[in-house]
Amino acid sequence: MRHRTQGAPKGYLWYRDRVSEAKTMPPDQIMRGLIEGSRVRVVVATATHAVREMVLRHKTLGVPAVALGRGALAGLLLATLTKDEEQVTLQVLGNGPLGGVTVDARSSGRVRAFVKRPAAVTWEPALASAPRLALGDAIGKQGVVNVSRDLGMAQNYSGQVALSSGEIDEEVEHYLNTSEQIDSVLRCETLVDDSGQVTAAAGLLVQTLPQAHGAAVVEFLRDTLRGPLFTAVLRDALAKDTFEPEAIARAALGQCADDLKILERHEVSFFCPCTRERAHTTLGMLNAQDLKEMILETNEAEVTCNFCGQQYRFSEIELERIRRKHEKPQPQS
Repeated sequence: MRHRTQGAPKGYLWYRDRVSEAKTMPPDQIMRGLIEGSRVRVVVATATHAVREMVLRHKTLGVPAVALGRGALAGLLLATLTKDEEQVTLQVLGNGPLGGVTVDARSSGRVRAFVKRPAAVTWEPALASAPRLALGDAIGKQGVVNVSRDLGMAQNYSGQVALSSGEIDEEVEHYLNTSEQIDSVLRCETLVDDSGQVTAAAGLLVQTLPQAHGAAVVEFLRDTLRGPLFTAVLRDALAKDTFEPEAIARAALGQCADDLKILERHEVSFFCPCTRERAHTTLGMLNAQDLKEMILETNEAEVTCNFCGQQYRFSEIELERIRRKHEKPQPQS
């Protein structure tokens, strides 16, 4: 969360009013299945509604919207590797103008994300006609991919790899293959129209199962599903009104999906657990001098959640109470 002391930005409803009516899409879903005689895992996530919600809340279009959507999908797909409740934090941090994307995704299908500097890249309508919108220059090609998995155990699992291309799905695929050592293909896409507004968002993950012999299939799909080809699959699905996980899986995988066995489906949704109490805790982490300056300069403070844009305002009296807690003498041992 970040705190402000003055000047609230224009609100969420104001921004929503400026977004044109978009094509009605099926509900967002994650589908998990198996192919190749149950030796290879397939996961498809559609997240158009969730990504549109994030884009609206962050008041962004075009390149940062695509980065936000691809990052959110990558996080959702990463959070599908176990049967238990899992929380994944994904950070793709680069030296480009956007600065990077941070994602919080749950195996239940809940997701939230934000771009570090969403206003740093302007939209050019001509970009919408590209076979696939490139993010490398916007994200940057120097930096890191950080992944932290919380399985509700005593310790989290964390891994990190260096950036190379700046393309979010390529970087996360590289992370899976090198850091977690799972033969994987990962493709994520967020489609936008000429005005930079999100029209559709989906991702695909194909992985060999432990002790299974499916690496040849994964290598084949890695070659046949290069980024622009997966983008073309999604554009075709959007045009045919077949933008659902099973249809996308069959179109993307071709003959490899002949024996597709669907294990489960569940909903995907935008969700942010921020609360006023958490915002209060954030202010409590400031030192007494900073709090005193807030009180003297503006008589109030505003804490804004990075993930959802929700704003929490605190009065002079509330700030003074927080400041006084810092002045209480600590018990002596």
